[in-house]
Amino acid sequence: MKRFALSIAFCLLASTAAAQTQLKIGLGDDPDTLDPSLSRSYTTRIVLASMCDKLFDIDAKTNIVPQLALGHETSADGKTVTLKLRPGVKFHDGEAFDAEAAKYSLDRHLFMKTSFRRPEIGSIEKVEVVDPLTIKLLLKEPFSPLLAQLTDRAGMMLAPKATEAAGDKFGLHPVCAGPYKFVERIQQDRIVVEKFADYWNKDQVSIDKITYLPIVDATVRLANLKSGGLDLMERVVGLKMK
Repeated sequence: MKRFALSIAFCLLASTAAAQTQLKIGLGDDPDTLDPSLSRSYTTRIVLASMCDKLFDIDAKTNIVPQLALGHETSADGKTVTLKLRPGVKFHDGEAFDAEAAKYSLDRHLFMKTSFRRPEIGSIEKVEVVDPLTIKLLLKEPFSPLLAQLTDRAGMMLAPKATEAAGDKFGLHPVCAGPYKFVERIQQDRIVVEKFADYWNKDQVSIDKITYLPIVDATVRLANLKSGGLDLMERVVGLKMK
């Protein structure tokens, strides 16, 4: 019953938050680097998901659905996966998302020496550009969880020019193709993102600004939520709502 009550409370809070134009979200810890290739923590994934669209996503019923990839075809032997990409998508710096950008992002996740995504999509031997909006993933062997992996950080697309210019400092100012663009980060204090005006699905984005606040103590997070200092918080399980 406690877990059910928490779920109801969270839904009510989410409904209230949806009517606002700005959100303050409490996190259980301060995220590590905001680089999809290098990040490891759970809270970082929450923040990155607001900035970096993936090739695929997971809907409310846990189905894998298109995001920056419109669909896929798998060869009879299971070793070639062809992805059709969404047209008209821009990164936050104005660079166009296309097959070359998708290949660049996947290659970085795969071959960057310090990448934590490599084990997740290590079945990919090579990424080939077929045409401006089509790529082929050539696999070492059939790998049924591949699309599921591309719904997470391994499927996040990065702006090639900005990523190359930043090098291993990309996490200090990430440039992706998601609904929100990076504004600022103050370690142990806040991460701020704002709505990206040229987002491909902007009509579905109603919140203008999100501020993520790391508050390690769960009791303090809950107190901030109750007092109005936060609109949402993560990791409420185990706390009592009075």
